[in-house]
Amino acid sequence: MGGEDTSFSLGSAVTVVTTAAHFRSGYARCSIYQITNGAISKSSLFPGGAVSSAWLSCRSFAINPTTAGGRLAIGFGDSAGNSGLFLGIDTATGAKLTLSKYNGATTTQLATESGTSLSAVLQRMDMQVVGPLNAVTVNVYLDGVLLITYTGDISAIMTDFDSVYIARSSGGQLFEFSEIMVADDDTRSRLGLLTFALTGDGTTTDWTGAYSTINGTTISDASPNYTNTNDLDQEFDVTNQPTGTFAVEAIKLEVRAAKAAGTPTQIALGYNEGGTVTVEGDIALTTSYATYEQLDLVNPRTAAAWDASIINALQINARSKA
Repeated sequence: MGGEDTSFSLGSAVTVVTTAAHFRSGYARCSIYQITNGAISKSSLFPGGAVSSAWLSCRSFAINPTTAGGRLAIGFGDSAGNSGLFLGIDTATGAKLTLSKYNGATTTQLATESGTSLSAVLQRMDMQVVGPLNAVTVNVYLDGVLLITYTGDISAIMTDFDSVYIARSSGGQLFEFSEIMVADDDTRSRLGLLTFALTGDGTTTDWTGAYSTINGTTISDASPNYTNTNDLDQEFDVTNQPTGTFAVEAIKLEVRAAKAAGTPTQIALGYNEGGTVTVEGDIALTTSYATYEQLDLVNPRTAAAWDASIINALQINARSKA
């Protein structure tokens, strides 16, 4: 899950948009898109490895949806190349949602909705892929309505996938995306994805630097928080969840980090929960900045499901490690 440029730091860089109504302000703080024709942005790799069946969900905002031609927008891909299975707009008729395959050079439109459902408003896309890919079934939903069902063989372009791809294949077509989720079960039952943006310094700030130098919506490595001492914590307050009653299925921590020629070579990520700090396994860093992720399906302090009532009090913690 993700929805900012740090989640798509592989392949061609995405462009960040903060225009109101292009994303749900209570859940996200921006949308992202691919600005360059023929370019593909790639997500961080799925932590469990490549798969041939999965669900993909996102919020989309179509720019110029009545213009035909944009067959590549968002989908699943194999990180080893540019091949992928994409949602997009029909080549002949604007506002028609389509399913296409791309082999890295040629796009083939596989299926098209019967109507013209795309519009320049925020819409929800859910795509179900049921492998194996040599006899795949794909179901595509827009705002909960089944618009496309395709069955066929796409194994010539890939036999599995390990990433979400965002692309652009036509000069007049842009899709902006937010609240991007991948799951091994039905994503339609999930209300959405909340981005925890940094909103303040936390209880412990033993590194040099402040939250305000690293909480931007666009990647910048110029002013990091840093330390040259092992076992020091840096904590951050984060966005509160919207008003309502929620079940929290997972929290993903995402950090852009690197090591220098000093003492710490790793970090550990976790939480300050009411004064109790819990961090998980050490993450080895390289000397180049990269995005590192940690998926927590349960509260690591209790090993039980997340209690939504404690979410607003959580602080995010990073610990320097030898």
